[in-house]
Amino acid sequence: MFNLIGKHTNDRINEIANSLINFLQKTALNGEIYVGYPIFYDPISCSEVRIDILVVSYSGVVIINYIDDVTLDYTELQDRLYNKVDSKLRNYDFLVKKRKLFFDISQITYSEKKVQPIDEYYIAFSDEELYAKIIELMTFDFNEEQYSNILSGFQEAYGISKRTYRPIVVPGTKSALVNNMEKIIERYDRNQMAAILSDPIGIQRIRGMAGSGKTVILARKAVELHTKHPEWDIIVTFNTWALKKQIIALIDKFYSIKNNGQKPNYKKLRVMNSWGSSRNPGVYYDICVNTESEYYTFSRARSAFGKKNVFEKVCAELLKASELPIKLYDCILIDEAQDFGPNFYKLCLNVLDHNRRLVYAYDELQNINEQTMKSPEEIFGFSIQNDTPLVTTYRNQSNVIVAAHAIGMGLYSEGGLIQIPSAPDVWASIGYESENGIVPGKEVTLYRPKETSPDFLKADASALVSVKKCESFEEQLSILTESILSDIEKEHLINTDIMIIDMDSIGHEGNKNKLRNYLLENDLLERLHIHLAGAASPEDFFRSESDPPSIVYSSINRAKGNEAYQVYIINVQKCVNTLSAMRDRNALFTAITRSKGWVTILGYGFGMNELVQEFEKIKENEFKLYFPKYPTDDEIKDLVRNNQDIAQQDQTILTKARKVIEDISKTKVESSTKLKIAMELFGVSSQEELMEMLKRDDNND
Repeated sequence: MFNLIGKHTNDRINEIANSLINFLQKTALNGEIYVGYPIFYDPISCSEVRIDILVVSYSGVVIINYIDDVTLDYTELQDRLYNKVDSKLRNYDFLVKKRKLFFDISQITYSEKKVQPIDEYYIAFSDEELYAKIIELMTFDFNEEQYSNILSGFQEAYGISKRTYRPIVVPGTKSALVNNMEKIIERYDRNQMAAILSDPIGIQRIRGMAGSGKTVILARKAVELHTKHPEWDIIVTFNTWALKKQIIALIDKFYSIKNNGQKPNYKKLRVMNSWGSSRNPGVYYDICVNTESEYYTFSRARSAFGKKNVFEKVCAELLKASELPIKLYDCILIDEAQDFGPNFYKLCLNVLDHNRRLVYAYDELQNINEQTMKSPEEIFGFSIQNDTPLVTTYRNQSNVIVAAHAIGMGLYSEGGLIQIPSAPDVWASIGYESENGIVPGKEVTLYRPKETSPDFLKADASALVSVKKCESFEEQLSILTESILSDIEKEHLINTDIMIIDMDSIGHEGNKNKLRNYLLENDLLERLHIHLAGAASPEDFFRSESDPPSIVYSSINRAKGNEAYQVYIINVQKCVNTLSAMRDRNALFTAITRSKGWVTILGYGFGMNELVQEFEKIKENEFKLYFPKYPTDDEIKDLVRNNQDIAQQDQTILTKARKVIEDISKTKVESSTKLKIAMELFGVSSQEELMEMLKRDDNND
């Protein structure tokens, strides 16, 4: 089986590649064909060096270049390509043996004009001659590791994963497992390479679930475009401030690998937030400046347009008031595209030229009850041709992602299913399979094959996810602290391997201070340092070079877009049996999917009893999604109606009420203050009456 990836600017070369793959599909050979790739930038001639067709198979590697100019010396072209490729691949130790590549690279020139053949420089004058020569050259028998390493070299994939030095590595510990995983030679899968190399003319959509590599692919695509077109003005944009450092680090790494240690020109390749300001320019701010339009700061926009969809409203205002369209950029790449509405996309299209080079990447299922994004027709008013789903998850281990979906849906909850994707075909697009397909009204079991959930960590699968009910907030702090100290002192993880996510979105800052007080009271401040995400700046998250090392403590909103090998999720009771069940379950799903390795879920109160029971059923079903009867379309609509979150207006009132209670309780010193407030709120005169009322309500439920 062969895969064809990429597209050439020369239509004839595309025809040759399509004809070639049709021939190879009939043979016993397996591999991949790249068209118009790799591309190298030659700093001396200030021009690109491009391979027309590259064949990589388990039986050999062949470079094919096409010429239609009889005056061209095809031997010089072959030598030039070979030297470029050979010198490039020699940079990878895993491809070198005894000071040379462990495999041969064969070359064939294809010409439809009569050119004088020269010994040892293969040339073909027809499809048939090309096919025969390729078969003749396929004499190797690479094993899986060798083949994968060769692909990694040509893909320039080594360096996708961040390799972090851990000073102490003891066999059998978490740090040893992580280190071994980081030693694996990476390669892009077929869909990822297709997304990187696809022609950016027009609108391109890249979609996949959390951990499928969307940010990596977007950064790599930006590097390919910047290398090929250094004169272009390219923008990479996003919503979450903390993503900026991550994207710049990826671009720096990929550009350095591709261009022999050089740095990208950040005046032409700009990485910026979607909104921006005079201190931190962003797309919206940049357009306002270039069109001399009125700019709204975040606070001013909220005052003018309200809190809901405020960015969409300022984009709409700019679209109405500015002199658009105007060409400001050659290409815009958008990460976290699910965070934006149609007006931002229209704004982007209005500042691009007629080629409309717009690439947007998003989570296919950020919210379980619905597909994250509207269709291209709904967003742009027309369909698009360039659409790449990324079905393989590289961040989350299989048990972690299944647990996240099961808990996020409430699949095994006592009250029954809470939410489910609106369309059954979503499951296939995010890497699930079923033996007999999905038939509404019938029994269905969904599972993740190794192809879409590869096991690189090689950890004990049963220990990857744990759910623990604590008796109190204080016990939760005790378990959290002991577990992290064990991770650092016994498992030898480093601070950036660990992330704490607090599901108490309102009180997380106060909770973090309580954690610090707990550490202080127990003489643990010297052993464990913790900082609040965003405390130093909007982009402040992991502190890789802090002294002493510090572990990040984050709200779920700040945690989006980040990942760690060990994730601790606390105050999870805030997400169970709430008035906003779908919203809170979605938040918990997002938190779990931040984990690249292990995830520990902590909480207290009666809500945790239910979550513990759900997790037991997940284990009983061997980390598969089991539906005794998959819901029909009408039943899915009923689910949405029956579990509808309370209105935003009511949620705001509740939030304000809770804030008032917190403020009142802070002004009192008696331990019974909150109890008195509760009695006052519910109109009862004693603790016994309050407890009786709560028991009645619990029995009714």
